[in-house]
Amino acid sequence: MNRSLVVNVDRRTWPPRGTLPRFPRTFHRGAATQQINIPAMLLLIGYLTTPTSTTGVSLSEFWAWVRYLAAIADDDDLRLTRGFATLDGHQKTILSDDFGMGLPMLWLGDRLSFDRQLDGYYFMHRIAASVGAVQRRSAKRGPNKTPDFVARDTRGVWHVVECKGTQSGLDYSLRQLGSNGPPPSGGVAQKRAIVFPARHTGQRLVCGLSIGVEGGAGTRLTIIDPEPKEPFVLRQDQLYLADDAATRGVLSKTLRLSGFEIAAEATASPLGRHPSATRYSTRSAEQAREELVSARDARAREELQNSLGRTQIFGGEFTGRELRFDLPRPISLNGDRITRAIVRQGVNKEVLLQLQERPTIPEPIFDSQFSWTAEMGLNTAKGDERTASFQIGQVFRSELILE
Repeated sequence: MNRSLVVNVDRRTWPPRGTLPRFPRTFHRGAATQQINIPAMLLLIGYLTTPTSTTGVSLSEFWAWVRYLAAIADDDDLRLTRGFATLDGHQKTILSDDFGMGLPMLWLGDRLSFDRQLDGYYFMHRIAASVGAVQRRSAKRGPNKTPDFVARDTRGVWHVVECKGTQSGLDYSLRQLGSNGPPPSGGVAQKRAIVFPARHTGQRLVCGLSIGVEGGAGTRLTIIDPEPKEPFVLRQDQLYLADDAATRGVLSKTLRLSGFEIAAEATASPLGRHPSATRYSTRSAEQAREELVSARDARAREELQNSLGRTQIFGGEFTGRELRFDLPRPISLNGDRITRAIVRQGVNKEVLLQLQERPTIPEPIFDSQFSWTAEMGLNTAKGDERTASFQIGQVFRSELILE
């Protein structure tokens, strides 16, 4: 189930040659028609919108596959059906936000070879206690919000990405991208939060997706790299904190998607209820924190020890869950009637066995001596007409099948 769209990469917004970040060799210049696999995008939306450090049921784990399949018009290029284009404003905003992050991150991940990708809000709060990264930029909305995503590639280079999506046309999408001002506005203002050491500095991108509708203009993705100002600067000796935050964030998402929500919370917030929790200086507060962490660790250990009773998938090498959804209404795919979606998601059994020994890891995760950290490799998302898969190294695997 592939659809085409126009991707416009504005080379003029990159710094001059010889300065960072360099224009990627895998990017084209200007506008070009590209193909995107819709089921692969939906799998990635489910991953990206799954919360990292909160417990409870999250609709993002399920609804992307059920709700959005019927939103895609039966055209060669990517357009929404008229029915979805006439939703109330709130519902249109949710769809635009989800597509506005899922499609750019799928396109970027294929070209920048991500091995870690997680939300910027968790990333900044996780390292806050050690480096003071979020005191000035902890907002979830407005010009001081943290960037949507922080991603590391297989070379250890870090990228910062802000995503915007709209159904209000290309002009509005370009306004969402913003400008340097003064004052800075839109995505330009919101992706300024972090600058990494020179040898680890990747792209600082703002992506704007104008989503086409049946009978109107087509879908267009615009990518720019504006110059950041007043960022938080992460030093070379602090990079291990970035690695720790990214690894925890990714593992937590995969555990939650596979049905291990207590272990996911223990991984994401090892010292307390929140990612930025630290040890207390007063005895009573520290004792209460220790009791909370100890009780949660016991519940996580029990959850992981019961993993053998869960669904074994992908040749028995992964443990997780298989979900079968009846679509709200059938969709047509090359003349065939599609009425159901099957989703399989699982974590590598060896990872779960190692976590059983010690669900809560308070020190930087690379000091834990667990071998699974080396297995969290390249993120790959791919698909064809009826199936798609998303894999994070050998740690996590998901699959979507349309029937």
